[in-house]
Amino acid sequence: MPMANDRHNTLTDSLKRARFDWLPAYSTQPLELLRLFRETLALQKPILSRSWRQLEGQARLCMGLGYAEYRNLQSQLESSAHINKLHHRMGSEFLFVLRSIAISDDRDQWAKNLKDRLRNKNPAERLNKLLAKAEELTGNKLSEQTLTRLHKKITGLEERLNPQESMVGLANGETKNIDLLKPFLPENEASMAIRVNSTADAVIMCLCRGMQALAQAQFNIALNTDISATEFSKQSISTIKAITENFANQLTMGQKRIYSALLLNEPKRITQACLIFAGDIERQLPQFVGAQAVIHNAIEELLQRGSGGLAEKLGDLAVDAHFLTRTAIASHAACYRLAIGCEDFNTDKDIKALLKNIPSMAFSTPLPNGKNVELSKLKNSSEGEFVEIRGFVEEVSSPAQEGGMLLSHLVLRDPSSKALANAVVRFAHLPHAGVCQGAFCRLSGTYRQHSSLFDGKAAVEVDTLALAEIAESSFEVSFLRLSSRWFHPWRSNSNLYWSLGAHKAEEDTEATLGAAELLFTPLIRQ
Repeated sequence: MPMANDRHNTLTDSLKRARFDWLPAYSTQPLELLRLFRETLALQKPILSRSWRQLEGQARLCMGLGYAEYRNLQSQLESSAHINKLHHRMGSEFLFVLRSIAISDDRDQWAKNLKDRLRNKNPAERLNKLLAKAEELTGNKLSEQTLTRLHKKITGLEERLNPQESMVGLANGETKNIDLLKPFLPENEASMAIRVNSTADAVIMCLCRGMQALAQAQFNIALNTDISATEFSKQSISTIKAITENFANQLTMGQKRIYSALLLNEPKRITQACLIFAGDIERQLPQFVGAQAVIHNAIEELLQRGSGGLAEKLGDLAVDAHFLTRTAIASHAACYRLAIGCEDFNTDKDIKALLKNIPSMAFSTPLPNGKNVELSKLKNSSEGEFVEIRGFVEEVSSPAQEGGMLLSHLVLRDPSSKALANAVVRFAHLPHAGVCQGAFCRLSGTYRQHSSLFDGKAAVEVDTLALAEIAESSFEVSFLRLSSRWFHPWRSNSNLYWSLGAHKAEEDTEATLGAAELLFTPLIRQ
Protein backbone atom coordinates (compact mmCIF):
# COMPACT_ATOMS: atom_id res chain seq x y z
CA MET A 1 0.00 0.00 0.00
CA PRO A 2 1.56 3.37 -1.02
CA MET A 3 2.44 5.85 1.67
CA ALA A 4 0.72 9.25 1.81
CA ASN A 5 3.81 11.12 0.50
CA ASP A 6 4.46 8.76 -2.44
CA ARG A 7 2.71 10.99 -4.93
CA HIS A 8 4.01 12.32 -8.21
CA ASN A 9 6.47 15.21 -7.82
CA THR A 10 7.29 17.22 -10.96
CA LEU A 11 10.42 18.79 -9.49
CA THR A 12 11.88 15.44 -8.38
CA ASP A 13 11.30 13.87 -11.81
CA SER A 14 12.89 16.84 -13.57
CA LEU A 15 15.94 16.71 -11.31
CA LYS A 16 16.41 13.01 -12.05
CA ARG A 17 16.38 13.75 -15.79
CA ALA A 18 18.80 16.65 -15.33
CA ARG A 19 21.28 14.46 -13.43
CA PHE A 20 21.10 11.90 -16.24
CA ASP A 21 21.92 14.61 -18.78
CA TRP A 22 25.00 15.52 -16.77
CA LEU A 23 26.47 12.01 -16.83
CA PRO A 24 28.20 12.11 -20.26
CA ALA A 25 30.19 15.26 -19.44
CA TYR A 26 31.09 13.90 -16.00
CA SER A 27 32.11 10.37 -16.99
CA THR A 28 34.49 11.25 -19.83
CA GLN A 29 36.82 13.52 -17.82
CA PRO A 30 40.38 12.69 -16.68
CA LEU A 31 40.74 11.66 -13.03
CA GLU A 32 42.66 14.80 -12.07
CA LEU A 33 39.66 16.95 -13.10
CA LEU A 34 36.95 14.99 -11.28
CA ARG A 35 37.22 17.15 -8.16
CA LEU A 36 36.09 20.13 -10.24
CA PHE A 37 33.00 18.16 -11.23
CA ARG A 38 32.31 16.92 -7.72
CA GLU A 39 32.46 20.42 -6.23
CA THR A 40 30.34 21.83 -9.05
CA LEU A 41 27.69 19.16 -8.54
CA ALA A 42 27.78 19.93 -4.80
CA LEU A 43 26.20 23.33 -5.61
CA GLN A 44 22.88 21.57 -6.05
CA LYS A 45 22.38 20.55 -2.42
CA PRO A 46 22.28 24.05 -0.82
CA ILE A 47 19.97 25.24 -3.62
CA LEU A 48 17.48 22.49 -2.88
CA SER A 49 17.61 23.23 0.84
CA ARG A 50 17.71 27.02 0.19
CA SER A 51 20.84 27.35 2.38
CA TRP A 52 22.10 30.50 0.70
CA ARG A 53 25.13 31.09 2.94
CA GLN A 54 26.24 27.53 2.29
CA LEU A 55 25.71 28.07 -1.45
CA GLU A 56 27.84 31.23 -1.30
CA GLY A 57 30.70 29.29 0.35
CA GLN A 58 30.48 26.44 -2.16
CA ALA A 59 30.35 28.92 -5.05
CA ARG A 60 33.52 30.66 -3.87
CA LEU A 61 35.20 27.26 -3.46
CA CYS A 62 34.32 26.37 -7.07
CA MET A 63 35.70 29.67 -8.33
CA GLY A 64 38.90 29.25 -6.31
CA LEU A 65 39.44 25.70 -7.58
CA GLY A 66 38.64 26.75 -11.14
CA TYR A 67 41.14 29.60 -11.01
CA ALA A 68 43.86 27.39 -9.45
CA GLU A 69 43.38 24.79 -12.18
CA TYR A 70 43.46 27.55 -14.80
CA ARG A 71 46.85 28.68 -13.47
CA ASN A 72 48.07 25.07 -13.66
CA LEU A 73 46.85 24.84 -17.24
CA GLN A 74 48.48 28.17 -18.09
CA SER A 75 51.78 26.92 -16.67
CA GLN A 76 51.52 23.71 -18.69
CA LEU A 77 50.81 25.66 -21.86
CA GLU A 78 53.81 27.93 -21.29
CA SER A 79 56.08 24.92 -20.69
CA SER A 80 54.67 23.10 -23.71
CA ALA A 81 55.15 26.18 -25.88
CA HIS A 82 58.78 26.43 -24.75
CA ILE A 83 59.42 22.73 -25.45
CA ASN A 84 57.63 23.09 -28.78
CA LYS A 85 59.99 25.88 -29.80
CA LEU A 86 63.01 23.77 -28.83
CA HIS A 87 61.67 20.86 -30.88
CA HIS A 88 61.13 23.13 -33.87
CA ARG A 89 64.68 24.43 -33.59
CA MET A 90 66.13 20.93 -33.26
CA GLY A 91 64.00 19.74 -36.14
CA SER A 92 65.16 22.65 -38.29
CA GLU A 93 68.81 21.95 -37.49
CA PHE A 94 68.44 18.23 -38.21
CA LEU A 95 66.53 19.02 -41.40
CA PHE A 96 69.43 21.20 -42.55
CA VAL A 97 71.91 18.34 -41.91
CA LEU A 98 69.78 15.71 -43.62
CA ARG A 99 69.06 17.91 -46.62
CA SER A 100 72.80 18.57 -47.04
CA ILE A 101 73.39 14.81 -47.14
CA ALA A 102 70.38 14.26 -49.43
CA ILE A 103 71.77 16.51 -52.18
CA SER A 104 75.34 15.16 -51.87
CA ASP A 105 76.93 12.29 -53.84
CA ASP A 106 77.19 10.22 -50.66
CA ARG A 107 73.41 10.02 -50.13
CA ASP A 108 72.89 6.40 -51.23
CA GLN A 109 75.83 5.05 -49.24
CA TRP A 110 74.71 7.00 -46.13
CA ALA A 111 71.18 5.56 -46.40
CA LYS A 112 72.54 2.00 -46.83
CA ASN A 113 74.84 2.35 -43.80
CA LEU A 114 71.96 3.68 -41.65
CA LYS A 115 69.69 0.76 -42.58
CA ASP A 116 72.45 -1.76 -41.79
CA ARG A 117 73.00 -0.19 -38.37
CA LEU A 118 69.27 -0.29 -37.57
CA ARG A 119 69.11 -3.97 -38.53
CA ASN A 120 72.14 -4.85 -36.38
CA LYS A 121 70.91 -2.94 -33.28
CA ASN A 122 67.88 -5.22 -32.67
CA PRO A 123 65.21 -2.67 -31.51
CA ALA A 124 63.15 -5.43 -29.84
CA GLU A 125 65.98 -6.37 -27.50
CA ARG A 126 66.57 -2.72 -26.60
CA LEU A 127 62.84 -2.21 -25.92
CA ASN A 128 62.77 -5.23 -23.58
CA LYS A 129 65.65 -3.78 -21.54
CA LEU A 130 63.89 -0.40 -21.26
CA LEU A 131 60.60 -2.04 -20.20
CA ALA A 132 62.36 -4.18 -17.58
CA LYS A 133 63.99 -1.05 -16.18
CA ALA A 134 60.62 0.75 -16.09
CA GLU A 135 59.01 -2.13 -14.18
CA GLU A 136 61.91 -2.15 -11.71
CA LEU A 137 61.63 1.60 -11.04
CA THR A 138 57.83 1.67 -10.70
CA GLY A 139 57.40 -1.66 -8.95
CA ASN A 140 54.50 -2.46 -11.29
CA LYS A 141 54.43 -5.16 -13.94
CA LEU A 142 53.15 -4.09 -17.34
CA SER A 143 50.15 -5.98 -18.67
CA GLU A 144 50.49 -8.43 -21.55
CA GLN A 145 48.20 -6.22 -23.61
CA THR A 146 50.53 -3.22 -23.17
CA LEU A 147 53.64 -5.29 -23.98
CA THR A 148 52.02 -6.70 -27.11
CA ARG A 149 50.99 -3.23 -28.29
CA LEU A 150 54.51 -1.80 -27.78
CA HIS A 151 56.23 -4.71 -29.53
CA LYS A 152 53.80 -4.44 -32.43
CA LYS A 153 54.81 -0.80 -32.94
CA ILE A 154 58.51 -1.67 -33.49
CA THR A 155 58.04 -4.93 -35.41
CA GLY A 156 59.57 -4.53 -38.85
CA LEU A 157 60.84 -1.05 -37.98
CA GLU A 158 63.91 -1.41 -40.17
CA GLU A 159 61.70 -2.31 -43.16
CA ARG A 160 59.12 0.41 -42.49
CA LEU A 161 61.76 3.10 -41.95
CA ASN A 162 63.04 3.64 -45.48
CA PRO A 163 66.09 5.97 -45.34
CA GLN A 164 66.48 5.95 -49.12
CA GLU A 165 62.92 7.15 -49.69
CA SER A 166 63.32 9.86 -47.02
CA MET A 167 66.53 11.12 -48.64
CA VAL A 168 64.91 11.33 -52.09
CA GLY A 169 62.01 13.33 -50.61
CA LEU A 170 64.38 15.73 -48.84
CA ALA A 171 66.39 16.20 -52.03
CA ASN A 172 63.14 17.20 -53.78
CA GLY A 173 62.38 19.84 -51.11
CA GLU A 174 59.73 17.85 -49.18
CA THR A 175 59.45 18.15 -45.37
CA LYS A 176 56.16 16.42 -44.57
CA ASN A 177 55.84 12.65 -43.98
CA ILE A 178 59.60 12.19 -43.87
CA ASP A 179 60.26 9.18 -41.60
CA LEU A 180 63.74 10.31 -40.59
CA LEU A 181 62.42 13.65 -39.36
CA LYS A 182 59.56 12.33 -37.20
CA PRO A 183 61.65 11.69 -34.02
CA PHE A 184 62.78 15.32 -34.14
CA LEU A 185 59.40 16.91 -34.86
CA PRO A 186 57.28 18.48 -32.05
CA GLU A 187 54.57 16.50 -30.29
CA ASN A 188 51.43 16.09 -32.30
CA GLU A 189 49.63 19.40 -31.79
CA ALA A 190 46.19 17.93 -32.37
CA SER A 191 46.56 15.55 -29.42
CA MET A 192 47.90 18.40 -27.27
CA ALA A 193 44.86 20.50 -28.23
CA ILE A 194 42.49 17.69 -27.16
CA ARG A 195 44.10 17.59 -23.70
CA VAL A 196 44.04 21.39 -23.40
CA ASN A 197 40.40 21.64 -24.45
CA SER A 198 39.35 18.84 -22.09
CA THR A 199 40.96 20.63 -19.14
CA ALA A 200 39.63 24.01 -20.27
CA ASP A 201 36.08 22.61 -20.44
CA ALA A 202 36.23 21.51 -16.79
CA VAL A 203 37.97 24.68 -15.60
CA ILE A 204 35.50 27.05 -17.25
CA MET A 205 32.55 24.90 -16.13
CA CYS A 206 33.71 25.21 -12.51
CA LEU A 207 34.30 28.97 -12.80
CA CYS A 208 31.03 29.63 -14.65
CA ARG A 209 28.83 27.57 -12.31
CA GLY A 210 30.59 29.13 -9.34
CA MET A 211 29.82 32.62 -10.67
CA GLN A 212 26.18 31.73 -11.36
CA ALA A 213 25.79 30.22 -7.89
CA LEU A 214 27.42 33.24 -6.24
CA ALA A 215 24.96 35.55 -8.02
CA GLN A 216 21.97 33.46 -6.89
CA ALA A 217 23.28 33.23 -3.32
CA GLN A 218 23.87 36.98 -3.05
CA PHE A 219 20.45 37.75 -4.52
CA ASN A 220 18.53 35.44 -2.19
CA ILE A 221 20.57 36.51 0.86
CA ALA A 222 19.93 40.19 0.07
CA LEU A 223 16.19 39.59 -0.32
CA ASN A 224 15.96 38.94 3.41
CA THR A 225 18.20 41.76 4.66
CA ASP A 226 17.02 45.05 6.12
CA ILE A 227 18.49 47.15 3.32
CA SER A 228 16.39 45.37 0.66
CA ALA A 229 13.25 46.12 2.66
CA THR A 230 13.86 49.87 2.69
CA GLU A 231 10.76 51.82 1.64
CA PHE A 232 10.90 52.77 -2.03
CA SER A 233 10.14 56.23 -3.44
CA LYS A 234 9.97 57.63 -6.97
CA GLN A 235 13.30 59.42 -6.44
CA SER A 236 15.01 56.04 -5.97
CA ILE A 237 14.61 55.26 -9.69
CA SER A 238 17.40 57.70 -10.63
CA THR A 239 19.73 55.99 -8.13
CA ILE A 240 18.92 52.56 -9.52
CA LYS A 241 19.42 53.83 -13.08
CA ALA A 242 22.83 55.23 -12.12
CA ILE A 243 23.90 51.89 -10.58
CA THR A 244 22.72 49.99 -13.65
CA GLU A 245 24.39 52.38 -16.10
CA ASN A 246 27.65 52.30 -14.15
CA PHE A 247 27.75 48.49 -14.25
CA ALA A 248 26.90 48.51 -17.98
CA ASN A 249 29.74 50.98 -18.62
CA GLN A 250 32.18 48.75 -16.69
CA LEU A 251 31.21 45.77 -18.85
CA THR A 252 31.55 47.79 -22.05
CA MET A 253 34.95 49.10 -20.98
CA GLY A 254 36.23 45.57 -20.24
CA GLN A 255 34.98 44.26 -23.57
CA LYS A 256 36.53 47.19 -25.44
CA ARG A 257 39.94 46.49 -23.86
CA ILE A 258 39.77 42.96 -25.23
CA TYR A 259 38.49 44.24 -28.60
CA SER A 260 41.48 46.60 -28.86
CA ALA A 261 43.96 43.88 -27.87
CA LEU A 262 42.49 41.57 -30.52
CA LEU A 263 42.80 44.27 -33.18
CA LEU A 264 46.49 44.66 -32.27
CA ASN A 265 46.86 40.86 -32.45
CA GLU A 266 49.03 40.69 -29.33
CA PRO A 267 48.38 37.38 -27.46
CA LYS A 268 49.94 38.53 -24.17
CA ARG A 269 47.91 41.73 -24.20
CA ILE A 270 44.73 39.76 -25.00
CA THR A 271 45.33 37.39 -22.08
CA GLN A 272 46.06 40.29 -19.73
CA ALA A 273 42.91 42.17 -20.79
CA CYS A 274 40.81 39.00 -20.32
CA LEU A 275 42.12 38.28 -16.82
CA ILE A 276 41.71 41.90 -15.69
CA PHE A 277 38.12 41.95 -16.98
CA ALA A 278 37.31 38.59 -15.33
CA GLY A 279 38.68 39.90 -12.03
CA ASP A 280 36.59 43.07 -12.29
CA ILE A 281 33.44 40.99 -12.80
CA GLU A 282 34.24 38.79 -9.80
CA ARG A 283 34.56 41.88 -7.60
CA GLN A 284 31.60 43.90 -8.86
CA LEU A 285 28.89 41.36 -9.70
CA PRO A 286 27.93 40.31 -6.12
CA GLN A 287 27.13 43.91 -5.16
CA PHE A 288 25.22 44.49 -8.38
CA VAL A 289 23.11 41.39 -7.76
CA GLY A 290 22.40 42.62 -4.23
CA ALA A 291 21.02 45.83 -5.73
CA GLN A 292 18.60 43.73 -7.81
CA ALA A 293 17.20 42.27 -4.59
CA VAL A 294 16.36 45.81 -3.50
CA ILE A 295 14.56 46.35 -6.84
CA HIS A 296 12.68 43.05 -6.45
CA ASN A 297 11.34 43.94 -3.01
CA ALA A 298 10.54 47.50 -4.09
CA ILE A 299 8.44 46.16 -6.99
CA GLU A 300 6.48 43.92 -4.63
CA GLU A 301 5.88 46.88 -2.31
CA LEU A 302 4.68 49.08 -5.19
CA LEU A 303 2.30 46.39 -6.46
CA GLN A 304 0.81 46.03 -2.97
CA ARG A 305 0.30 49.82 -2.85
CA GLY A 306 -1.40 49.75 -6.26
CA SER A 307 1.35 51.76 -7.99
CA GLY A 308 1.33 49.62 -11.13
CA GLY A 309 2.87 52.22 -13.47
CA LEU A 310 5.85 52.80 -11.18
CA ALA A 311 6.26 49.06 -10.67
CA GLU A 312 6.46 48.59 -14.45
CA LYS A 313 9.17 51.26 -14.77
CA LEU A 314 11.13 49.54 -12.06
CA GLY A 315 10.45 46.17 -13.74
CA ASP A 316 12.09 47.44 -16.93
CA LEU A 317 15.18 48.40 -14.93
CA ALA A 318 15.15 44.97 -13.26
CA VAL A 319 15.09 43.30 -16.68
CA ASP A 320 18.03 45.42 -17.86
CA ALA A 321 19.95 44.65 -14.67
CA HIS A 322 19.39 40.91 -14.99
CA PHE A 323 20.53 40.82 -18.60
CA LEU A 324 23.65 42.76 -17.60
CA THR A 325 24.18 40.06 -14.95
CA ARG A 326 23.86 37.36 -17.62
CA THR A 327 26.22 39.34 -19.86
CA ALA A 328 28.74 39.52 -17.01
CA ILE A 329 28.57 35.75 -16.36
CA ALA A 330 28.97 35.00 -20.07
CA SER A 331 31.84 37.53 -20.34
CA HIS A 332 33.57 35.93 -17.36
CA ALA A 333 33.51 32.48 -19.03
CA ALA A 334 34.47 33.98 -22.40
CA CYS A 335 37.48 35.74 -20.84
CA TYR A 336 38.99 32.49 -19.59
CA ARG A 337 38.18 30.70 -22.83
CA LEU A 338 39.83 33.40 -24.93
CA ALA A 339 42.86 33.56 -22.61
CA ILE A 340 43.36 29.82 -23.12
CA GLY A 341 42.45 30.04 -26.80
CA CYS A 342 45.24 32.50 -27.58
CA GLU A 343 47.72 29.63 -27.15
CA ASP A 344 48.97 27.89 -30.28
CA PHE A 345 47.49 24.51 -29.29
CA ASN A 346 43.84 25.56 -29.40
CA THR A 347 41.92 24.31 -32.44
CA ASP A 348 38.41 25.61 -31.72
CA LYS A 349 36.84 27.07 -34.83
CA ASP A 350 35.05 29.94 -33.09
CA ILE A 351 38.31 31.16 -31.49
CA LYS A 352 40.09 31.02 -34.85
CA ALA A 353 37.17 32.76 -36.57
CA LEU A 354 37.19 35.58 -34.00
CA LEU A 355 40.95 36.10 -34.32
CA LYS A 356 40.70 36.05 -38.11
CA ASN A 357 37.60 38.24 -38.56
CA ILE A 358 38.19 40.85 -35.83
CA PRO A 359 39.55 43.53 -38.27
CA SER A 360 36.21 43.59 -40.11
CA MET A 361 33.98 43.43 -37.01
CA ALA A 362 32.13 46.36 -35.49
CA PHE A 363 32.27 46.45 -31.70
CA SER A 364 28.50 45.95 -31.38
CA THR A 365 25.40 45.63 -33.54
CA PRO A 366 21.80 46.45 -32.52
CA LEU A 367 19.53 43.42 -32.11
CA PRO A 368 15.99 43.16 -33.58
CA ASN A 369 13.45 45.04 -31.51
CA GLY A 370 9.70 45.02 -32.12
CA LYS A 371 7.21 47.88 -32.07
CA ASN A 372 6.41 48.76 -28.45
CA VAL A 373 2.77 47.81 -27.77
CA GLU A 374 0.88 47.99 -24.46
CA LEU A 375 -0.79 44.74 -23.41
CA SER A 376 -4.21 46.42 -23.39
CA LYS A 377 -3.77 47.37 -27.07
CA LEU A 378 -2.12 44.18 -28.31
CA LYS A 379 -5.41 42.83 -29.75
CA ASN A 380 -5.44 45.79 -32.15
CA SER A 381 -2.14 44.68 -33.74
CA SER A 382 -2.08 43.34 -37.28
CA GLU A 383 -1.59 39.64 -37.97
CA GLY A 384 2.16 38.95 -38.33
CA GLU A 385 3.21 42.32 -36.90
CA PHE A 386 6.60 42.36 -35.13
CA VAL A 387 5.88 43.72 -31.66
CA GLU A 388 7.53 44.20 -28.28
CA ILE A 389 5.46 43.62 -25.15
CA ARG A 390 6.24 43.66 -21.43
CA GLY A 391 4.52 42.75 -18.21
CA PHE A 392 4.63 40.68 -15.04
CA VAL A 393 4.62 36.90 -15.41
CA GLU A 394 1.21 35.62 -14.33
CA GLU A 395 1.83 32.05 -15.51
CA VAL A 396 4.83 30.19 -16.95
CA SER A 397 4.90 26.56 -18.04
CA SER A 398 6.40 24.14 -20.53
CA PRO A 399 3.53 21.77 -21.39
CA ALA A 400 4.28 18.48 -23.13
CA GLN A 401 3.76 18.58 -26.91
CA GLU A 402 2.98 15.90 -29.45
CA GLY A 403 6.15 14.77 -31.17
CA GLY A 404 8.30 15.92 -28.24
CA MET A 405 8.60 19.55 -29.39
CA LEU A 406 9.80 21.84 -26.59
CA LEU A 407 7.64 24.93 -26.04
CA SER A 408 7.14 27.37 -23.19
CA HIS A 409 3.94 29.35 -22.55
CA LEU A 410 3.85 32.70 -20.80
CA VAL A 411 0.93 34.79 -19.60
CA LEU A 412 1.93 38.42 -18.94
CA ARG A 413 -0.10 40.92 -16.89
CA ASP A 414 -0.20 44.71 -16.94
CA PRO A 415 -0.90 45.78 -13.32
CA SER A 416 -2.25 49.17 -14.41
CA SER A 417 -4.84 48.07 -16.98
CA LYS A 418 -5.18 44.48 -15.66
CA ALA A 419 -4.75 43.33 -19.29
CA LEU A 420 -3.31 39.87 -19.99
CA ALA A 421 -1.34 38.66 -23.01
CA ASN A 422 -0.04 35.28 -24.13
CA ALA A 423 3.44 34.54 -25.46
CA VAL A 424 5.10 31.33 -26.63
CA VAL A 425 8.80 30.48 -26.92
CA ARG A 426 10.08 27.68 -29.14
CA PHE A 427 12.79 25.20 -28.06
CA ALA A 428 12.97 26.55 -24.50
CA HIS A 429 11.95 25.40 -21.04
CA LEU A 430 11.53 28.76 -19.33
CA PRO A 431 10.86 27.44 -15.79
CA HIS A 432 14.22 25.61 -16.03
CA ALA A 433 15.83 28.90 -17.06
CA GLY A 434 14.66 30.59 -13.85
CA VAL A 435 11.71 32.54 -15.30
CA CYS A 436 9.37 32.79 -12.28
CA GLN A 437 5.84 33.88 -11.55
CA GLY A 438 5.98 37.56 -10.63
CA ALA A 439 9.10 38.30 -12.65
CA PHE A 440 8.96 41.20 -15.12
CA CYS A 441 9.42 40.16 -18.72
CA ARG A 442 10.13 41.98 -21.99
CA LEU A 443 10.03 40.20 -25.33
CA SER A 444 9.82 40.77 -29.07
CA GLY A 445 8.03 38.52 -31.52
CA THR A 446 5.34 38.03 -34.14
CA TYR A 447 1.70 38.62 -33.16
CA ARG A 448 -0.66 35.82 -34.14
CA GLN A 449 -4.43 36.10 -33.68
CA HIS A 450 -4.72 32.30 -33.63
CA SER A 451 -1.36 30.83 -32.72
CA SER A 452 -1.01 27.11 -33.44
CA LEU A 453 1.70 27.07 -30.74
CA PHE A 454 -0.69 28.33 -28.05
CA ASP A 455 -3.85 26.24 -28.51
CA GLY A 456 -5.18 28.55 -31.23
CA LYS A 457 -5.32 31.56 -28.91
CA ALA A 458 -3.99 35.05 -29.67
CA ALA A 459 -0.29 35.10 -28.72
CA VAL A 460 3.08 36.62 -29.48
CA GLU A 461 5.45 34.01 -30.91
CA VAL A 462 8.81 35.09 -29.54
CA ASP A 463 11.48 35.83 -32.12
CA THR A 464 14.59 33.62 -32.36
CA LEU A 465 17.74 35.71 -32.70
CA ALA A 466 20.12 34.72 -35.52
CA LEU A 467 23.11 35.08 -33.19
CA ALA A 468 25.50 32.99 -35.32
CA GLU A 469 24.90 35.33 -38.25
CA ILE A 470 25.05 38.49 -36.11
CA ALA A 471 28.31 37.28 -34.53
CA GLU A 472 30.03 37.43 -37.92
CA SER A 473 29.90 41.23 -37.83
CA SER A 474 29.57 42.01 -34.10
CA PHE A 475 32.47 41.52 -31.68
CA GLU A 476 30.19 41.82 -28.65
CA VAL A 477 27.93 38.94 -29.72
CA SER A 478 30.84 36.86 -31.00
CA PHE A 479 32.67 37.32 -27.68
CA LEU A 480 29.63 36.37 -25.57
CA ARG A 481 29.04 33.28 -27.70
CA LEU A 482 32.44 31.95 -26.61
CA SER A 483 30.67 31.00 -23.36
CA SER A 484 27.92 28.99 -25.09
CA ARG A 485 29.17 25.56 -23.99
CA TRP A 486 28.59 26.58 -20.36
CA PHE A 487 26.12 29.48 -20.34
CA HIS A 488 23.68 31.19 -22.71
CA PRO A 489 23.01 34.89 -22.05
CA TRP A 490 20.10 34.61 -24.52
CA ARG A 491 18.30 31.47 -23.44
CA SER A 492 17.69 29.30 -26.56
CA ASN A 493 18.60 32.41 -28.63
CA SER A 494 15.18 33.87 -27.77
CA ASN A 495 14.50 37.61 -28.00
CA LEU A 496 13.29 37.53 -24.40
CA TYR A 497 14.55 39.17 -21.20
CA TRP A 498 13.34 38.80 -17.62
CA SER A 499 14.12 39.91 -14.09
CA LEU A 500 15.70 37.82 -11.34
CA GLY A 501 13.18 35.97 -9.17
CA ALA A 502 13.36 34.51 -5.68
CA HIS A 503 13.90 30.77 -5.43
CA LYS A 504 10.91 29.18 -3.67
CA ALA A 505 10.89 25.41 -3.95
CA GLU A 506 7.25 24.28 -3.93
CA GLU A 507 5.91 20.81 -4.59
CA ASP A 508 4.54 20.00 -8.05
CA THR A 509 5.56 23.28 -9.65
CA GLU A 510 8.65 24.62 -11.37
CA ALA A 511 7.30 28.16 -11.77
CA THR A 512 8.90 29.47 -8.56
CA LEU A 513 12.48 28.25 -9.03
CA GLY A 514 14.61 31.37 -9.48
CA ALA A 515 17.83 29.31 -9.33
CA ALA A 516 16.50 26.59 -11.67
CA GLU A 517 19.22 27.21 -14.26
CA LEU A 518 21.78 25.80 -11.81
CA LEU A 519 19.67 22.68 -11.30
CA PHE A 520 18.73 21.76 -14.86
CA THR A 521 21.30 23.13 -17.32
CA PRO A 522 23.91 20.61 -18.57
CA LEU A 523 27.36 21.14 -17.06
CA ILE A 524 28.97 21.31 -20.49
CA ARG A 525 27.03 21.46 -23.73
CA GLN A 526 28.43 19.30 -26.51
